[in-house]
Amino acid sequence: MQIYISPFQKDRFSLKVAYNAAAIVKFKQISGFSWHSDYKFWSFPATQENLNKILDIAYFYSPINNQIVEKKENVGESLIDSNLKLFLDELKLLKYSRSTIKNYTSCLKEFLTLENDESGPFESKIKRFLLYKISNGVSASSINLYHSALKLYGLKVLNIKISDQIERPSKDKKLPHVLSREDVKLIFKNTKNLKHRTILMLIYSAGLRVSEAALMKLSDIDFDRDVIHIKSAKGRKDRITLLAENLKVILAEYIRKYRPDKWLFAGQEPGSHISIRSVQKIFENAVVKSNINKEVSVHSLRHSFATHLLENGTDIRYIQELLGHQHTKTTMIYTKVSNSALRKIKSPLDF
Repeated sequence: MQIYISPFQKDRFSLKVAYNAAAIVKFKQISGFSWHSDYKFWSFPATQENLNKILDIAYFYSPINNQIVEKKENVGESLIDSNLKLFLDELKLLKYSRSTIKNYTSCLKEFLTLENDESGPFESKIKRFLLYKISNGVSASSINLYHSALKLYGLKVLNIKISDQIERPSKDKKLPHVLSREDVKLIFKNTKNLKHRTILMLIYSAGLRVSEAALMKLSDIDFDRDVIHIKSAKGRKDRITLLAENLKVILAEYIRKYRPDKWLFAGQEPGSHISIRSVQKIFENAVVKSNINKEVSVHSLRHSFATHLLENGTDIRYIQELLGHQHTKTTMIYTKVSNSALRKIKSPLDF
């Protein structure tokens, strides 16, 4: 694909390019990208990042590269829908969780839309697609998600076994973002709505994933034994976690006021549960109201649960069971963010 880029106005570039429907869709995703009918060209903010994106898109859709074929305006939506339906059926037969099904089908739809041609073996298409995603700054964890989804699609729908020649990128070794005990108390204090405060307290007190809290049923709470049953969690595993005494008090108040039926936290639609996005928004609003200037998400409550238990002297193996980790190695990451050991060490500045 030939493109012509030149300065336009003070802080913008102009772009002239032959019409290509799929490429134009990608160009339009660049912030500030706009069409100038008088001049018959596009323009975009003159930054190095935008320039790199333009070149990447042009390269991806260029027929000069013998691995790339120009995308047709008609991408064969019926074929895409058919393949998605076949893949969805396979995922259901494998009893994958709803979140995994949603993520895998989304990955496949993006792949089929960009690679909807008959040129080249399937494995080459996967490699080309992953290289394209990497060039656009997609994280290692997302690349691994695409890899897993496409490999499973090839095996279950196309009957093609993907070799291990397409290596997975190593995961970014990032430490979890943890809130202090004071931060957690401040978040609860600034969450005035009883339903919202109850769900945030539940996540922190029991170390839940946000999906586990959203899908919690009233019958999963065992007030007599002081435990919470987590059913069909990540990896389709059940587990039991803590029911805190302080949570029992607020739960009793919440149940009296809201009278939940099936789902502990009902959604807006009758018979539905609260959405994951709604819980995320509740947490984000609480963080803003609490003036907490940290890079945290609602999942930080789960991280904080584990870290605070560890700092309080709880055995790492018990924490592993409460979190539902398959391997202790996964839980060990919290030893790196716990400051109980650091408190015993003095900085040279304090000598």
